[in-house]
Amino acid sequence: MQTNRYGFLRRILHWVVALSTLGLLAVGMLFFFLGVDGTQKWFGEDTTGMLLKYHKSFGLVVLIGAILILRMRRRDGVPPYDPQQPLLVRFLGKIVHWLTLVALIVMPILGVLATSFAGKPVQFFNWNLPGTSLLGTHEPWATTLFQYHSQIGLLVLALVLLHLAGVYVHGRVANDNVNSRMSLL
Repeated sequence: MQTNRYGFLRRILHWVVALSTLGLLAVGMLFFFLGVDGTQKWFGEDTTGMLLKYHKSFGLVVLIGAILILRMRRRDGVPPYDPQQPLLVRFLGKIVHWLTLVALIVMPILGVLATSFAGKPVQFFNWNLPGTSLLGTHEPWATTLFQYHSQIGLLVLALVLLHLAGVYVHGRVANDNVNSRMSLL
């Protein structure tokens, strides 16, 4: 048994958050470049409504997953590298991971607040979350918060690309054992 791996539940959670984040980025980029009105024009109101519902829903899944990852990381720590990695590689990895976790917590919170201030329901799959309308409608705040939400989305995209570059380097260039720490197999 490999001792330098994350626990199985932590690895499952990583992949749920990772795959959800990739889907969210794809839909988020659609809204970023086309806007909601443009998306409705290209794909119709029903499809746009479905995309919005699932974007909100999986955003909340990512928020919960990122919080659980932080708790597990605090409780269980991080398994040792085998082989040991250079200080710069460890430092860059930590920066990318911590920035990603913080962004994956802040971004959905901003999305919920922006949606609430826009007077729209915050949906979790087929449910509208209670209490989100208590904030009242305030379009200027909604607009500002949606802009921050989008900017953090671009940051997350950059961080995901950096993470994937690290995965590539460890798997194909250095050919070390680092990727097996998070592998499901």
